[in-house]
Amino acid sequence: MQFILVDDHALIVQALSALLKAKYPGSTVRTGSSADEARALVSEHGSDTDLMILDLNMPGVTQTTELLEELVQSGPAMKILVLSGVVDPRNIMRVLQLGAAGFVPKSLDTDMLSNAIDFVLKGGVFIPTKLLSESQKSGIFQEAAPGSRQDDVSSQIHLTERQKQVLMTLAKGYPIKRICREFNLSEGTVKTHVAAIYRAFGARNRTEALIAARRAGFDITLY
Repeated sequence: MQFILVDDHALIVQALSALLKAKYPGSTVRTGSSADEARALVSEHGSDTDLMILDLNMPGVTQTTELLEELVQSGPAMKILVLSGVVDPRNIMRVLQLGAAGFVPKSLDTDMLSNAIDFVLKGGVFIPTKLLSESQKSGIFQEAAPGSRQDDVSSQIHLTERQKQVLMTLAKGYPIKRICREFNLSEGTVKTHVAAIYRAFGARNRTEALIAARRAGFDITLY
């Protein structure tokens, strides 16, 4: 496994490096402590990286999500798990809209962090349930989801049984090829179902679709 870890707190870098190397023996963990080092690491190793763990607030960053946005644009296929000490609902939603594979507060305990890394590597979107619930109560996710409405959302969503099944596998973090094997479907058929799910929820990506589905009453667990 190949990891990139960027955080300006040396103790966090040391602790996470040790966790990753213990959990994934033989893995390579490349580390940095600034926005410039993050850019350099992604430029050189991004295509071979299984997961990047990124702190939002570091030297060289003036706006909270600007570095994340830049890195997502330069390497859209790379999975990025955001690690932050600032837990703000609007910030979390922005992180997910930009395409991050999850948001982890620095207060999260080691076991949960380990589970989050596993979940994201499998293709899932990680948001601690408590944060998700608090953010939903604040109305941030409802405001941010494109095409969504506040009133009786569930009655507006119409999915076929197969689309519901595909939705559940998306929630489990399954990649497209595994969904194909799960239901013995062609890749084109699965992508058609996924596109239909996105349209039904007014979503632009898997993260927004899962958040909208949970809000609409579907039994979705982002973690």
